Amino acid sequence: MASGRGFECDIYGEDTESFQVEVFGGEVESVDRANEKGLGIRAVIGGRVGFAWTCDPSDEGLATLLTEAESNAASGDETDADVLAGGGGWEAPAGEKKQYPRETPAEMKIEGALAMEEATLAVDGRIKGSEGASYSEVTYTICVAGTRGFLRTRHGGYCSCSIGAAAASGGEVRSGWSYAQALLPGMLDFRKTGIEAGGRAAGLLGGKPLPTGRYAVVFDALAFTEVVSLLAEVLSAEMVVRRSSVFRGRLGAKVASDVFTLIDDPSLGGGCFNVPFDDEGVPSIRRELVSGGVLKGFLHNSYSVRKTGWGTAGNAFRGSFKSIPVPGPTNFFVRPGTADVDELVESLGNGIYIQDVMGMHTADPISGDFSVGITGYEVRGGKKERAVCEMTISGNVVSLLEGIAATGSGIGFAGQVGSPPVLVDGLSVSGR
Repeated sequence: MASGRGFECDIYGEDTESFQVEVFGGEVESVDRANEKGLGIRAVIGGRVGFAWTCDPSDEGLATLLTEAESNAASGDETDADVLAGGGGWEAPAGEKKQYPRETPAEMKIEGALAMEEATLAVDGRIKGSEGASYSEVTYTICVAGTRGFLRTRHGGYCSCSIGAAAASGGEVRSGWSYAQALLPGMLDFRKTGIEAGGRAAGLLGGKPLPTGRYAVVFDALAFTEVVSLLAEVLSAEMVVRRSSVFRGRLGAKVASDVFTLIDDPSLGGGCFNVPFDDEGVPSIRRELVSGGVLKGFLHNSYSVRKTGWGTAGNAFRGSFKSIPVPGPTNFFVRPGTADVDELVESLGNGIYIQDVMGMHTADPISGDFSVGITGYEVRGGKKERAVCEMTISGNVVSLLEGIAATGSGIGFAGQVGSPPVLVDGLSVSGR
């Protein structure tokens, strides 16, 4: 229909099924199922781009969609119209038949969420309650097509569980949180996740701030995913185009220590966000964005490749069919080392074990400066001792990366971002 009207376009179609369970106080609070499907279109007309979306796939609905895209293009900017991906020459692999979370009975997922909360409450007598236990899943089919000659389809799904715990002693209350994700519900260890949340909350009771100073630190794996999330943002090539990234102009430069390598892998074994192609239909490939501390590349979509004149596309992703594609990660993680977390803490000597980081989303992407809250433990003689709370770390993300002395074994994922535990030589810490 678009070709018949004489303009180029790409079309993104999505059919998503979601399922969520919320548990509180040993009772099921809610069980929600949802299904959303629709189409989004980017039309290029007269050197301008127009975007529109619809949930109505009838002929009348599609005609209205095209008319709206044409109208939106008429008021667009002529300078940024080269956004569409190339066409043929590649076919998405058929892939093997997979299982999806929706195929597991709902009763098993509800029982898992209840068991997770029960495990949390049993950790310590000072756990006064959960702050809510949840299980959620998504199963999807995505199609991407374009007038440049391609139609590609992929299927996927993943699930997760999470819980918050509240511990109290006297008038003091501390919170702990834990999270896990997997391809199938049977791969989630609900009880382990609950025990971790309870232990994190109870362990912080009695926590006090340390004196302000500079400390060597070990980041817990999930804590360092907050830093990795910031890196996913500032390594977007569109951020570079908009002059909004601390890494602008630093391609090929040393931006981290030799032990730091940052990878985006769309075919990671067991990865929850594996894709054969991105949301523009471009083949996805494994990339080392930072290799041995050297900045090797950025996350690109077709627009940013043409705008910058370097790099390759394949990292275009959309929040849904209602949004346009922007550069984003698949399975984006720090390459792990060989030492386990206890060995990293032992090698730390004296310092801080950071269990949680709060507020990294407030960091300045242009300068890389941050100031965020932390909780964790004081480390003395290579062993975790008393809890520390009400403290902040501050600095610059590049300086932090340059100070990484070691990465530990194992990777903890929170959504698309993952990390092992990380040892940093020194950070500025504000306390008392």
